[in-house]
Amino acid sequence: MLIRFSVQNYRSFKEQQIFSMAAGKHTRHKGHVYDANGKRLLKGSIIFGANAGGKTNLIRAIQFGRRIALGGLSDVNLVNQYYRIEKECASLPGIFQYDFYVNNKFYSYGFAISYCDQNIESEWLYEIKNDGEICIFERNKGEKIKSEIADSFSKEIKNRFYIYADDVKDNNTFLAEIINKKLDKDSEFAPFFDTGIWFTNLIFIFPKTRIRENEVYKSVESQNNLATLLKYFDTGIEGISGKELSAEEALAFLPNDIKDEILNDINNKLSKEENKNVSIDLTVSGKRFSFKLLNGELKTRRLFMNHGNKLDFFDFEDESDGTKRLFDLIPIYEKAKQECVIFVDELDRSFHSKLTFEFINKFYEKTCGKPSQLIATLHDSTVMDLDLLRQDEIWFVERNKHCSEIFSLNKFKERFDKDVAKEYIQGRYGAIPCFSDKWSDENE
Repeated sequence: MLIRFSVQNYRSFKEQQIFSMAAGKHTRHKGHVYDANGKRLLKGSIIFGANAGGKTNLIRAIQFGRRIALGGLSDVNLVNQYYRIEKECASLPGIFQYDFYVNNKFYSYGFAISYCDQNIESEWLYEIKNDGEICIFERNKGEKIKSEIADSFSKEIKNRFYIYADDVKDNNTFLAEIINKKLDKDSEFAPFFDTGIWFTNLIFIFPKTRIRENEVYKSVESQNNLATLLKYFDTGIEGISGKELSAEEALAFLPNDIKDEILNDINNKLSKEENKNVSIDLTVSGKRFSFKLLNGELKTRRLFMNHGNKLDFFDFEDESDGTKRLFDLIPIYEKAKQECVIFVDELDRSFHSKLTFEFINKFYEKTCGKPSQLIATLHDSTVMDLDLLRQDEIWFVERNKHCSEIFSLNKFKERFDKDVAKEYIQGRYGAIPCFSDKWSDENE
């Protein structure tokens, strides 16, 4: 679970900005809080703000840092990722830090990168205990990696640790160097693998994602659950069905070069060990398919929706934008039964206000007591309702002189019975569009 994230000098974030999932003292909505070894963590947070305020950049920053943590700088594009409004920021470090809870332990991991040199300037991993911090490692460019735990290792493990430390390249993270080795995950290197597992369990959903991997169609039960929720959300869908075909047969309507490119992409993804027994959900030319490897052969199921006439089923392209969005988001409920953090940009896109409200409410209901979190950006201020959300679950991102700033509704110490949506629209909390007082009619 995420406890805290901080970012500095990334896109619209110039100065350090801090986003926290630590629960405050509020007593309402107790099911929105998870007890992590005595520390109270929020299960959800909703982020509001004007267009171009920086909401999406916050989600991107978390994802960008994840890619670096797991794959080093060779896996990311560093061009123009710094705060570009001020030229000198190109030579300043980008800094990312994550405090999190995984495997019943608390950790703090972070790094600073050089956009100019494309190097890791510093990197650190600490285990946080009640009586203080333990330095798993601390790395600074040009210096030997330090560690408080290495001295307690056996001579063999200690030597191996420092060999790995000497081998790490300037553009790679020490974390990635270790977790990509074939080491015992329960050994002295466990804090590295705990951190790697936590980053792997971050899920990002943006409005336009071509391929999503999920397990929602892997069983009849999962399909029935999806159909039940689609019916619950008043989409008009009464059931889901599909016919199993070979992948070649299913995509036979496509030109051969496009078909081969898609099938190669899917095969490569599903052939990876970590993706065994996983399905890939893909929309092609308005048709919805679910692909899976069975005994080495790529199989697919083309999905059809029953709107009440069993003699005439609907294709995915026939559905409304809101229903299509639900297909992308409903798997959240199944995923969130596991330990994960789910980030959704523009959760309310194509949704009616009541649907957005109920979707979030259903998340809390279905994942109560689970160590999972939902962090989403919204535009719909009517969802800013203290009957749905706690004060500490509502966050704002505001552009102030081109810089994005993050702050919580907690800052304003509002009562639980306050109409915060009305106050927000009236500008009390900021983070709303500020239109110019001049309008040019020259081109009209």
